[in-house]
Amino acid sequence: MKHSFFLFALLSLLLFSSAFFSSCKSTKTETNFELKYAKSACKGRCPVFDMTIKEDQMVVFNGRMYTTIVGIVQIKLSDEKYKKLQTLIAESKFLDTDAIGYDRAFDYPATTLEITKGDKTKKQIMYVDKPKNLEPLLQFLDMLVLEIQADSRTN
Repeated sequence: MKHSFFLFALLSLLLFSSAFFSSCKSTKTETNFELKYAKSACKGRCPVFDMTIKEDQMVVFNGRMYTTIVGIVQIKLSDEKYKKLQTLIAESKFLDTDAIGYDRAFDYPATTLEITKGDKTKKQIMYVDKPKNLEPLLQFLDMLVLEIQADSRTN
């Protein structure tokens, strides 16, 4: 009898705590943000990398081939650069437009940009031609890649 009461009390406590902790799970909100930027290989010595930027301003760069850094580097983006990135994304209207299909050009690397913000996600794969509205954003990301590699070489 004592054991069954103890077992009942323990099970009740487990059910209560699991209900409490499941209500604490984070949900996707308007502030949920992730940007993925990558370039694939070509027939020559094109840099191959992927980079992820999250809402906590952490940047993970993974140099795969023909980059100054081969491997993973993590940095925290300054508030100023993060704000500039968000402004460029908003100005490009990337999340509000449909992805454009491009034919794969021979011997050109694929540039992939994927952005998640809130409940919206969009992925665009580009080759030689890139949408004009994305040029400032892509230039910013390319400069960030160069800065990460330069900073990592000096450290």
